[in-house]
Amino acid sequence: MDKKKIKVAILAISSVLMASMTISAILADILNYYPKVGQSIIQMVLTLPALLGMVFALVSGPLSTRISKKNIVIFGLLCGFFGGALAFLMGGISIYVLLIASAFIGVGQGINSTLSMALISDYFQGEECSTLMGLQSAFVNLGGMVILLISGVLAGMDWRSSYLIYVIFIPVLLLVIKGLPKEAPIKEVASTAKEKSKLNYVVYSTCFLVFCYACFLFVFQSNVSLVIATNSLGNATSGGLANSFMVAIGAFTGFAYGHIKRIFKSYLISVGIIVTAFGMLMVFAVGNLISVFVAAGCAGFGLSTIMPTAIFNVSSSVKPELSATAIALTTSASNVGMFVSPFIINRISNSLHYEDIGLRFLIAAISLVVLAGVSLLVNSRVSKTQENIGLN
Repeated sequence: MDKKKIKVAILAISSVLMASMTISAILADILNYYPKVGQSIIQMVLTLPALLGMVFALVSGPLSTRISKKNIVIFGLLCGFFGGALAFLMGGISIYVLLIASAFIGVGQGINSTLSMALISDYFQGEECSTLMGLQSAFVNLGGMVILLISGVLAGMDWRSSYLIYVIFIPVLLLVIKGLPKEAPIKEVASTAKEKSKLNYVVYSTCFLVFCYACFLFVFQSNVSLVIATNSLGNATSGGLANSFMVAIGAFTGFAYGHIKRIFKSYLISVGIIVTAFGMLMVFAVGNLISVFVAAGCAGFGLSTIMPTAIFNVSSSVKPELSATAIALTTSASNVGMFVSPFIINRISNSLHYEDIGLRFLIAAISLVVLAGVSLLVNSRVSKTQENIGLN
């Protein structure tokens, strides 16, 4: 078993996980191409991958206990490639063809977002596992930046041409076929580790933290353009640059994750939450373009420290055969948190009858500080579990 090839395959999968983001850049072009189609239907081209990604991220965990992870990953990559090819070749025929293509893209995204991390916990242990999860996060962000850049250039020719980016799935597929063993390795499981016998407190409490964090973090992503526009801080390009800066800081943090974790150790989730809260507060308190970019950097740091740590904690607290399920629950908690964020935050903001959009950032900042306190309480139990299974 060549672990270098396994690492390359896992990181290759991770680099294409943000491919569906390219759709957001061409949504207006699709709307112009299909002027008689309702806007809500057009928006489904973008929302379907997120919705099906959420479902299949959850399904892929239990499914991996019956089918080889390698085969499931290959299926996911084929779905993504087929969806992109279908949209490029036949997307101009009917909006419903595009919706079908988006569905396939979502299936692939959901499967591989879970299994790319589950494979890490299968083949690597301890600090190596933790460091690789940080590196995985870096490749997700870095791959997303490259994909968005290339697809933007392709979209300049024709909106359907942006789907050509899915050709990149072919070399990724070849790396997976060549690099991943057909069956997951058999790990030695200590029969005395009671905490690992089922989905436990660590899994459920971590899912709760991730759900809440994603809910409050998404305030930035869903409101940054509005803040810039309403306060005349810049234009649409400024919002795009802020999001790109968030991704860039996330990638840098992922590469440095191993060193960062050695500094903050078991308090890393709490630190990530506090840093994110600081960024949100800056937008409300200062309210200029610099504060928006500070918030973007803080959000990128927080996301790229919290998610790898959360995934490592849940995967190491259960038996190997339950690891993928625990990871699937955690990634699904994040997706659900982002999905419900506008409904929760906007309702709270509107109930206070304060028209400034910056209030949403203040609500997020206060909520994140409270969540950081909760995470410290959860952390003591997580640390105890890791000590019992020899991870600390």
